[in-house]
Amino acid sequence: MRKLVKIMAAVAVVALLAASCGVVSFTGRKQMLLFSDSEIMALSDQSYSEFAKTAPVSSDAAATRMLKGVGEKMVYALESYLKSHGQSSALSGLKWEFMLVNSSEVNAFCMPSGKIVFYEGILKYADTPDYIAVVMGHEMAHAIAKHGNERMSQQSVMNLLGSAASEVIGAKKGAAAQSLFNLGFGIGSQAGVLLPYSRKHEYEADKIGMYIMDIAGYDVNAAPAFWEKMIEGKTSAKSDFFSTHPSDEKRIAALKEAIKTKPEL
Repeated sequence: MRKLVKIMAAVAVVALLAASCGVVSFTGRKQMLLFSDSEIMALSDQSYSEFAKTAPVSSDAAATRMLKGVGEKMVYALESYLKSHGQSSALSGLKWEFMLVNSSEVNAFCMPSGKIVFYEGILKYADTPDYIAVVMGHEMAHAIAKHGNERMSQQSVMNLLGSAASEVIGAKKGAAAQSLFNLGFGIGSQAGVLLPYSRKHEYEADKIGMYIMDIAGYDVNAAPAFWEKMIEGKTSAKSDFFSTHPSDEKRIAALKEAIKTKPEL
């Protein structure tokens, strides 16, 4: 028992120390990063390589050209800004690439290494350079804010704490209580810590993405307007409690507030 308490205490100390090992560009939020950039980039590149092997690349030359044009403009503006403000560390390991996939799915994502993928389906809404910049900025923000590293770090700490606490309860109340705890911990940690934190990442990526749009010369008012386009035609509003993404209404409100309070960059 004493040994387990020491283990849990050690984990808590590591988490507290690690909490100050990273600072998010633009927002200044402190974050816990337990993995090196090289580890994250290696995992990211491996995943992207596997995805690219089977992904049907779009044959729409005009859309691909517009997508890459917006992406390259935003990358240049972002890198120039961060370097001029002494924040080049946020660019560590990033090798930007842009892919348009032949799919009607309304989606886009960015690997932690800077590989950004758009699905043709999202171009139904992101049909202008400004609207593409909204999505592009959001995805770029995930990369420079190191959200992938932070997410993995949180999961690692939660796994360690859950394992240690489970053993303590199991020793006192038997296997049945341990199994019940394992189930409860899985649900509780997801709904109480991990999912809400993912929504926090989404809000942060929206804000940082809007900042990147601004320094690249795109209209930041396109950000809430894009999500208003996305919400059109939806039959019902979906609760964001068990989702990693905020509801569209909350996202729009947060973006409008961020635009009002946006500093001069």
